[in-house]
Amino acid sequence: MEERIEALLRPTANELALAPELGVLAALDATLATTAHQLVAENPDLYSLDPAARGEIPAPLTRKANSLIFRIGELRVEIREYRALAVNDDHTL
Repeated sequence: MEERIEALLRPTANELALAPELGVLAALDATLATTAHQLVAENPDLYSLDPAARGEIPAPLTRKANSLIFRIGELRVEIREYRALAVNDDHTL
């Protein structure tokens, strides 16, 4: 099952006091989210079943966009896990 990611990382003032790097990670998270949306907009075949139903293999650019979107999702999950560890006193999830 696909993991649902919240819209954007928004660290609180207290979290930023504990882990200032969360500010940069929040900016990276926003950039990654924007990139994923742009890749989907530029590659509409990514989520279309029509080409697959016709037995067509996606173009190399579409396959690479799909790979990037997958990796962006993974990195955004990692950023959230880092946040959870950074603001937890004992650094455990």
